[in-house]
Amino acid sequence: MPAKKTRFTTLDLKASIAAVRKRFLGIRVVNVYDVDNKTYLIKFSKPDDKGVLLIESGIRIHTTEFDWPKGLIPSGFAMKLRKHLKSRRLESIEQLGIDRIIDLQFGSGEAAYHLIVELYDKGNIILTDFNYIILSLIRKRTDVTTDEKFAVHEIYAVDSVKQPEDLISLEKLIELLNNAQPNESIKKILNPLLPFGSAVLDECLLKAGLNSESCILGKTFNIEQDAPKLHEQLIQAMDYLKQADSGECKGYITYRQEGSASLLSYEEFHPFLFKQFELKSYLELPTFDRAVDEFFSKLEAQRLDGHIVQKERDALKKLENVKKDHQKRLDELQAAQNEDIRKAYLIEVNADLVTRAMAAINTAVANQMSWPEIEELVDEAKQSGDPTARAIQSIKFDINHLALLLRDPFGDDDDSGKSSNAPVKIDVDLSLTAFANAKRYFEHKKQSSQKQVRTLEAGEKAIKSASKRTNELLKEVERVATVTKARKPYWFEKFYWFISSDNYIVLGGRDQQQNELLIKRHLRTGDLYVHADLHGATSVIIKNPTGNEVPPRTLQEAGILACCHSAAWEAKVPAPAYWVQHDQVSKTAPTGEYLTTGAFMIRGKRNYLPSEPLNFGFALLFKFDESDQAAIDRHSEERKSKAILDEQDLKQTSNIETQESVEETPLEVSDGEDEENIDENKPDEQQPEEEEEEDEEEQTQESVSNPLLPSSSDEDETSAYPDTQVTYSEEKPIKIDNNQKKEPRNQQKPSAKSNNANQPLKRGQRARLKKIKEKYKDQDEEDRQVRMQLLGSAGNESKKKQQQQQQEQQQKQKQKVQNKDNKKKNESIQSRPQSAAVASAIIDDDEGEQQEDEEEKAKRLSEDARLLSTLTGQPTADDPLINVIGVCAPWITLNNYKYKVKILPGGLGKKGKNVQAALKLFAMDRTATQLEKDLIKTVKDQEVSRNLPSGKVKFVLPSYVKLK
Repeated sequence: MPAKKTRFTTLDLKASIAAVRKRFLGIRVVNVYDVDNKTYLIKFSKPDDKGVLLIESGIRIHTTEFDWPKGLIPSGFAMKLRKHLKSRRLESIEQLGIDRIIDLQFGSGEAAYHLIVELYDKGNIILTDFNYIILSLIRKRTDVTTDEKFAVHEIYAVDSVKQPEDLISLEKLIELLNNAQPNESIKKILNPLLPFGSAVLDECLLKAGLNSESCILGKTFNIEQDAPKLHEQLIQAMDYLKQADSGECKGYITYRQEGSASLLSYEEFHPFLFKQFELKSYLELPTFDRAVDEFFSKLEAQRLDGHIVQKERDALKKLENVKKDHQKRLDELQAAQNEDIRKAYLIEVNADLVTRAMAAINTAVANQMSWPEIEELVDEAKQSGDPTARAIQSIKFDINHLALLLRDPFGDDDDSGKSSNAPVKIDVDLSLTAFANAKRYFEHKKQSSQKQVRTLEAGEKAIKSASKRTNELLKEVERVATVTKARKPYWFEKFYWFISSDNYIVLGGRDQQQNELLIKRHLRTGDLYVHADLHGATSVIIKNPTGNEVPPRTLQEAGILACCHSAAWEAKVPAPAYWVQHDQVSKTAPTGEYLTTGAFMIRGKRNYLPSEPLNFGFALLFKFDESDQAAIDRHSEERKSKAILDEQDLKQTSNIETQESVEETPLEVSDGEDEENIDENKPDEQQPEEEEEEDEEEQTQESVSNPLLPSSSDEDETSAYPDTQVTYSEEKPIKIDNNQKKEPRNQQKPSAKSNNANQPLKRGQRARLKKIKEKYKDQDEEDRQVRMQLLGSAGNESKKKQQQQQQEQQQKQKQKVQNKDNKKKNESIQSRPQSAAVASAIIDDDEGEQQEDEEEKAKRLSEDARLLSTLTGQPTADDPLINVIGVCAPWITLNNYKYKVKILPGGLGKKGKNVQAALKLFAMDRTATQLEKDLIKTVKDQEVSRNLPSGKVKFVLPSYVKLK
């Protein structure tokens, strides 16, 4: 059953215009898309907010939060809108007169353009210049009443629209009703004359004590008595227009339940809860704009739900018909058996009569009497009262049968007086005896009994098969409906994102504006900030609302994400990354400096992560129904956080790595005698030792090359890049500026040398290190430094240690001085007026450190936790899957995913084609269920491509997929 309301009224239009004006006024247009030839999406954006305005010709205009399907190739009208509206601000949005026409102005002065939206009749969307000369429109037409043409190069007559008028007076209302046709509906008379629609008129009639559905002039409506009461309510109803203009209204959707309690069918949407809807089922939403978006986005889904109900009914009816037909056949076979038994019994109890009748006919036939003569003979015997002849009903000469009417000689009437001994027509074979004919009926009964058993068995199989087909059909209907319904994007999908192996949400900014938004809005207490030590890297945060320690594995994965979205991807060289606490990231610039959009200050110690290979991946994350607790329990261990490595083991591993790097130094500076002593070892003495060392190497390699080992650095150096400037200074904290374009000094590029420290030892190196250690075992650090200086070289390690100690001392001194200065500044700020720059810096700091309200934080935490519990990369056949999301993440994150493909830097193919090939690969999986295959088809390659690293990508697909 379709919705009762599908168009805007004037009241709806006023409420929607107020919402659009509040949301998008003064914001620039980013792009324009077309959903179909009547529906268009205008995307607005500013640094901290983005939104979409939906316009459907003749139907509606409102903001939308849903992901509407967009055409792959924009239409001509969409391209025209992009050309003239893109990058322009929405300067005004007004209703023209009281008609359902909206005028949206983009830009100002002679550079302005107007978008006229008509929501009456068949509707129209018209683009004009600042003089209202039509540039493009979706429907050319000519007004029948005014001969006004709506076409390109014509002028849109904004002055010809209907202007608002005062509400009709009581005298005019009475006059109007007196001149109306008798027995006419009051709603039909007044609705065209009122500015607020039929729903408001219904409420006015109800408040006036009248029935809105059966209010007929001259019958249930008395002009003298009812007109004043109705006019009073109409005056009060004008307040609705004022409230709608101000935007002070909520949204209400009325609905009815169909099939089951979970199936809702929306009927109407309104900005106010009118009296006639108070007793009905309705949904209340915070704004009218939100209600309209919800209503229209669910119309298609509800239409599909209606088809589901009908198909379910048809399938169940078909199954019921199969059962009824089977039961009917069984009843017929049972009745035939009962009839055979009765006929055999009647032949036996009337054996003498049957024998005489058959003998008479057989004698006549033997005397060569013709068939008509035999029939005439029988009729004469009946007329003379012969009981044998009277038992004969007919003679079937062609099959040699005789039809007899036999009754039970021992039968009586039942208690109701009805005879239970009615004669039964029985065919007997003239070639058999009476008892042989009885036996024939008994055998027929036996055959029918056997047939009944076979029918019962076959029927059970048929019913089982029909039930199976019905269940499959019901699942198919549900599957199709599930796949067809569009899902609403999750809040984190606007960023680069993935869910770590330990179930943490990791986010990255796509550009400077998103980096700004990410830090200001989403970096909260407990979260960690991750950044690659390279130019062009995105800002990455790890959402940690619980405040617990983030596992090293998640830190490693976040670091890989930051590196993949940097210049390291194009260079195909791994790069290091570091992480800091949330309170180390600030938007406050040092005195005399200015931070542009996307630039931040990082203060304090940075924790460096080891360089990792740039192995990225694309996988599918399935969403199942939140109401299925069994599915949630089934996947609860999927992304369970692993135990953090013991601190003592980490220190021990770090010490091993440091010691080995120190002991490698003498190999480069030792004289020939030292090397000769090492090389002169005999093979039979060295081999067992090397084998032992190789075993040790295999056992220790995991610790030495463990990528989860965090390192920290406060070294003094300056490293700046074209896109991201990272400055390490004794006088300043780190400055991360994604807008920096100047080529600074001491520029460092990604190099394979930075990775040497993390490489495992090669074969035989450990044995050499052991011998060197044995040789210099009596040498302390002081002696080593003296010897190295005599050789003209100072050890790198000693230098680094000295520099580090000096830096720590200087940093502590500077921190003390800075704390004193900050204390003095705070005292002076409290005692004197703040300058604009200082006030702005303090405001920015306050905004960056502002925490969420406890209730909102708890609610968001609960929603995110519930969402994560219903996302799985390992779907099973028992999961109630409802949609699927394409996720791009570090390859190590996707180890346990069912559908995944590896991505490496380089390659020649386009991203979209690579994604399509990967989706085809997933669909070819033999273990994929039909529902999974259908959901895979809904994944859009554009949505996946936008989450891939910038630059060339190479999908590692099986060879047979490449060939195909």
